[in-house]
Amino acid sequence: MNGIDKIAGKIAEDARSEADSILAGARAEAGTIADKYAALAKEEGEKTLAAGRKRAEEIGRRAASMADHEAKLQILATKQDMISKAFDQTMQKLLTLPKAEYVDLLARLACGASSTGSEEIVLSAKDLKTCGNNVLESANYLLAKAGKTDKLTLSAETGNFDGGLLLRSGKVETNCTLDAILRLSKEELVPEVTAALFL
Repeated sequence: MNGIDKIAGKIAEDARSEADSILAGARAEAGTIADKYAALAKEEGEKTLAAGRKRAEEIGRRAASMADHEAKLQILATKQDMISKAFDQTMQKLLTLPKAEYVDLLARLACGASSTGSEEIVLSAKDLKTCGNNVLESANYLLAKAGKTDKLTLSAETGNFDGGLLLRSGKVETNCTLDAILRLSKEELVPEVTAALFL
């Protein structure tokens, strides 16, 4: 029995030794695998972090670009508003000219737009009441002075506009209202107004 115990002890010792060897190898391989995956995880983490930084920079660039675009739109809107206000103020200044200057302006408009010298002048209700006859006399005077027919007449009808006039010949009307003149002049004058306001 002693011999069997020795053999069994030897087998058990060899098995333990082999198990320890296998376990040591497995531990070493597990360490190698763990190191490999730790390196891969670090590499993936760095890639993810770099991609995140790149995305953040792109978002930052887009946000800055959008902010810049929005600022430009705001500046443009402000400039357009200021230009509109400049034209509104011009209209108000024309409407509040001293009477003699305003009459002269309307007479020159009528004279300049007249082709036959016998058209009808249509004024706003306010202008018809305050200076209608003066405009008619001055316009006919300017036509006569230029050697043209001076038979303009004053319409009893009034126009729905603030200032200026309509010159009517039958069914044909020439729009010489201040609003129309400023609107037509606006495109031509905007560069000058912009230069005066912003340069």
